[in-house]
Amino acid sequence: MLAMIPRLLALSLGLLFGVSARSQPDIVDFYVDPVGKIYYLRTDDRLVTDNLLGQNEFDFYDSSLGAPEVVDVTNPFSILLFYPDYGEVVVLDRTLSERSRLDLFSLPDILQPTLLARSADNLIWVFDSWDYKLKLIDETGRPRQESNDLRLEIDLRMPPDHLYVDRDRVVLHFREDQRLAVFTNYGRFTGWVSLPEVEDWRWQAPVLFGQRGTEAWAWTSGQRQVEARTLSPAMRNLRFLRAAKGEAWGLDPATQRVKRTTLPK
Repeated sequence: MLAMIPRLLALSLGLLFGVSARSQPDIVDFYVDPVGKIYYLRTDDRLVTDNLLGQNEFDFYDSSLGAPEVVDVTNPFSILLFYPDYGEVVVLDRTLSERSRLDLFSLPDILQPTLLARSADNLIWVFDSWDYKLKLIDETGRPRQESNDLRLEIDLRMPPDHLYVDRDRVVLHFREDQRLAVFTNYGRFTGWVSLPEVEDWRWQAPVLFGQRGTEAWAWTSGQRQVEARTLSPAMRNLRFLRAAKGEAWGLDPATQRVKRTTLPK
């Protein structure tokens, strides 16, 4: 009887760790910073990244806010998380430790912030759907500049769905209209870009990459139209595809890890 105890204990531990492994939260999206480091957003609302100096992951989670709708890792030393329902911006350092917070609802010049992205000069662009303006602020909320009312300037009837920023451009993405409104980094409108029909898309500066079945396209900041791209057989099995500078990243559903590959032309 005593001889069976170690075996029973080993079986129990095996079952316990097996359940833990199977219950590991899935990935709902991932992000790639300028040096190629990967950040994962999980179904339990945690943002995580690998700690290259040890076994444990770095992670961030705030139970009072839930999942961020915007994760901007453009500056890995000052990562932005945005929770539009609360108007809350959380700034993290490279270990995903909180550096600061900014309540956009407390700012007199911003009434209904819905989109946000890091600017090229380390400030923050915000789209305010109250007055349909792009507004540039610093991390303390101090206003720097703003665009004209875009309802008047470019005849907007609905707010955009996404905001992207490249070095010298600010881009508003309208999913239903399948087009982009492109602005300078001073908020001046420069033109529209039409997009093909798409099932999924991801922004990885300076490229917006779209996919529909086995077909794909890429729009690079500064271009007037999209370009068709070929998906290799290996890429077709990956999810949440991102691409920039000839490389592509996608989530392997089997391993729940990101794979990097060369993007065929």
